[in-house]
Amino acid sequence: MIPVESEASSKDGVKIIYVAKENILQFLKEKKDEGFDYLLMITGIDYKDHLEVVYHLLSSKSGERLVVKAKTDGEIDSVTSLWKGANWHERETWDLLGIKFNGHPNLKRILLAEGWVGHPLRKDYPMEKKQYVNLKEDGYDSVSFEKKEGY
Repeated sequence: MIPVESEASSKDGVKIIYVAKENILQFLKEKKDEGFDYLLMITGIDYKDHLEVVYHLLSSKSGERLVVKAKTDGEIDSVTSLWKGANWHERETWDLLGIKFNGHPNLKRILLAEGWVGHPLRKDYPMEKKQYVNLKEDGYDSVSFEKKEGY
């Protein structure tokens, strides 16, 4: 049994559990084995002093929901080995927040162009610095800081 750092409930009664990032994969495997067989969503949060990854789980038999959170320094283990659907959730979280999912089979941008600099949902992202995207003749996007090179 994996230790829990803390436990609480949301206003609507959903249990929220904090787990150390080093234990997240094993903890979620235990929860899946206990009946939380459906991964609803993975997302991330950028607080001033740390990042968090948030997993929303559902038991398709009982209808019970569970939220599992882990603080991270920017890296955490991928859960694609447990739920194939985690693939795109982890890619989106990487793309927008820069949280790296170790062991992910194809961790690359999913919403922004591959050459995009930075992660726009980070508090330290420079919103005033414009990036322009253009579709090259070979069908791939190019990213530039020059307005004349993009749209």
